[in-house]
Amino acid sequence: MGLKEDKLKILQDAMGIELNGIELYKVAAEKTEDKQAKEFFLFLSKEEEKHFNTLKEWYIEISKGKTPEVKLEEMDKPAYKHIFSDEFKKNLKGKNFEYSALTTGMMLEKNSMEFYHKQSEEAKTDEEKELFKKLENWESKHYQMLLNEYDELKIEFWRANRFSPF
Repeated sequence: MGLKEDKLKILQDAMGIELNGIELYKVAAEKTEDKQAKEFFLFLSKEEEKHFNTLKEWYIEISKGKTPEVKLEEMDKPAYKHIFSDEFKKNLKGKNFEYSALTTGMMLEKNSMEFYHKQSEEAKTDEEKELFKKLENWESKHYQMLLNEYDELKIEFWRANRFSPF
């Protein structure tokens, strides 16, 4: 495989990662009954869609033999500090789907961070390095938002659902 084909393969893999995030967060938004969580998951889905579209632009440009520009705007701020509303948090019994969406999102974001970090380390051009560093930073922020919520909910969720001796 040549350099161009290698770049296109990396971009295909990256777009696949972003599509997984888009779909996970859309499904989570559709299935949750918590209005605040619905808005938060839609926010994350739109963020992942921005990543996908940027990667797609790069793919198109590189496939035409052009050098793309790094055009990643700053990450939007979510409407809420927390993913789940206080009302939702009062009754965590049976909220397995939302908790699973949270933990699955964490795994996706962590894998994305690691993928983009590796790609930035192996980048052949400054533009590629910049793009992958920015994407890694965005995914890191998404991961941190999910992790913060997870840390806050974990013990109470397990207690409410009798998963542990808490």
